Amino acid sequence: MTKNVWVNNHVTAQARLRLFCFPFAGGGGLAYRPWLTQFPSDVDVIPVSLPGREQRFGDPVIDDLATMVAALANGLKNCLDRPFAFFGYSMGALIAHHLACHLQQSGQAVPMHLFVAARRGPTISGHRPPLHGLPSDAFWQGIAHYGGTPREILDNAEYRDLFEPNLRADFKLSETAISLGLPVLSCPITAFGGADDPNPVPIELDDWATATGGEFAKHILPGGHFFLRDAGDDIIYTVKNALLD
Repeated sequence: MTKNVWVNNHVTAQARLRLFCFPFAGGGGLAYRPWLTQFPSDVDVIPVSLPGREQRFGDPVIDDLATMVAALANGLKNCLDRPFAFFGYSMGALIAHHLACHLQQSGQAVPMHLFVAARRGPTISGHRPPLHGLPSDAFWQGIAHYGGTPREILDNAEYRDLFEPNLRADFKLSETAISLGLPVLSCPITAFGGADDPNPVPIELDDWATATGGEFAKHILPGGHFFLRDAGDDIIYTVKNALLD
């Protein structure tokens, strides 16, 4: 299959099912590396490679959700030729949801399942002050409160200068997005949250039920906003059961 910069050759011609995984702000495919060996060989687990990170670090970042969705719809269109599902974490959940709605609204193939994690439901407004327009020091103080950034970055000015433009762009995309008025999806939605996550708090996941005319399920797991790191096996188990049973 022709190389695709969005999926970094994780797509195979033999797959019966594809699971596209969208990263959190500042993150990349590395977060999903443990997933690659946890599914049957005929299931493609595809960490989506957004511009401005990892292998695409030099690519111009996208800080607008509509532009991101349009670019993804074009970049992934040749990979959506068989059943597929979306998993998105935090910012990735926002992107995956909007992309699924775009595909449905434009009459294209739609995901068989949408999995969202660490993101409030689409009709609930954010309750934290926006970070993306803050001066650098205040911006990084806000990032530190999320608890997912390594100390070697937070404590090193050179690393902060290196990563700040891309991370700031991700937060702008996430904080300026509007999810009201989107079409109701036909596919099931499963939402995951951290029991100790202050943003979103677990009850804010219930709003995802309004985003689908299909089934809705919610799973609350131990941990804060980055419960993916400690509860990844539980998430994988739930996703596998939903897709393969």
